[in-house]
Amino acid sequence: MSLFASLRAPACIAMLYFGTGMSQAAAGPPATTGVPPVDTRPLGKPEPRELAPAPLRPGPVQRWTVERVVRAVETNHPRMAALKAQRGVLDARVLTQRSSIPNPYILSDNGTAEYTYRLGITQTFELGKRRRRVEVAGAQVGVHEADLRILAATLRAEARRTYMEAFFAQEREAQFIALIRSVDELLGQAEALPGDIPRADVLEATTTRLHARQALEQAKFEHLQADIRLNSLLGNPPSVELELVSPARDRPPSWLDLHNDDWRNEFLAAYDHLIVEALRRRPELARLKSTREVVNKEERLARANRAPDMVVSAGPDMVPGGKPMWGAFFMLSLEVPILNRQQGPLAEVRATREQIDQEGAALAHEIARQLADAVALASFQQSQLRLYEGELLPAADAVYEDARQAFIANQAPFLVAVRAQEARVLVYLAYFRALSAYHVALAGVEQALGFPAI
Repeated sequence: MSLFASLRAPACIAMLYFGTGMSQAAAGPPATTGVPPVDTRPLGKPEPRELAPAPLRPGPVQRWTVERVVRAVETNHPRMAALKAQRGVLDARVLTQRSSIPNPYILSDNGTAEYTYRLGITQTFELGKRRRRVEVAGAQVGVHEADLRILAATLRAEARRTYMEAFFAQEREAQFIALIRSVDELLGQAEALPGDIPRADVLEATTTRLHARQALEQAKFEHLQADIRLNSLLGNPPSVELELVSPARDRPPSWLDLHNDDWRNEFLAAYDHLIVEALRRRPELARLKSTREVVNKEERLARANRAPDMVVSAGPDMVPGGKPMWGAFFMLSLEVPILNRQQGPLAEVRATREQIDQEGAALAHEIARQLADAVALASFQQSQLRLYEGELLPAADAVYEDARQAFIANQAPFLVAVRAQEARVLVYLAYFRALSAYHVALAGVEQALGFPAI
């Protein structure tokens, strides 16, 4: 029995799937272009207006690839600009601590009973504290750099997912237009052939066209919505028209075996290779490491705060009288660190360090789970996409062409060609869902790793 023999059911419209959900699928070397061949045969009457693609918007037309979108979003997104601007705040905090030298006081000691007058300067010296405060403020830069890497990974994954949603919406609209055009063409060819076609066949084909027409309007709206979301990520106004290129797979990730059909073993091999890199380079782990370094420097600051501050006063003094006497005075004061030994801050540092260690262990466990899920999905999706490109797409094209030629030669009923085209469109829709899901899976792997890996 042929692949599409089950399509010979009385109600062929039940075959069509007009939902908007995206199934999960994957990759392999393209055996076809992934786009149905353009049919240049003229129709017997003017093409209906509703078959035109979604109306062009008044803005310019921009052509994008997924790689360019990912780079543009990672570089130019407002969230990235805002986080980069935070570096200026951190630098200002370092400058604040570096310049936090207490101002001197002017000391005036006028004792009438002693008949002594002093005028000097009092200065407080923080022994080792300012240097430690500068170190604490400077250590925040490492946390900020890790935050930049975390946001970059999030934006890359978000850009790839949004691009693939918009690309699938674009191709879904085109597939429904192709289905309606092919039904119209087959109806025109049926009218030109000698003999009568059963009215039930014509009504069934017309019903198929009506359902496809209804789904086309929904697809146009979803295409517009997806373009609006992608334009927002790119910083474009909604009026910009986007033309999205099908993502090429000529450079598959090095951790996926392009010719391995055993996705279970492929998943295990890829996971064993990637988990080491993920635990070494994941920015969330780097952020915890930088946070621990900040805590260590805060501990040094707390210990430095136990050292006494030194207050020094110096200046000239004078004893007036018949013969004024001039001299100098010098006073030194030291804090006695007996009561406040920074017990609270040091205990807080120890508790924070323990909490960071526990959080790091929990994060490593979660990273392993995320990566296992993402790599397994990517491996499976690649095998699914390889199935479409190597087997299902060529088979769908061949079945439709055979059915159309048999119908033209009056060797097959009219509905056979209609159902074959329905099946072909369904296969192409599933293929584009698979392609989109494959790239979404790759985005999940990259986000689980925390660095570009595609």
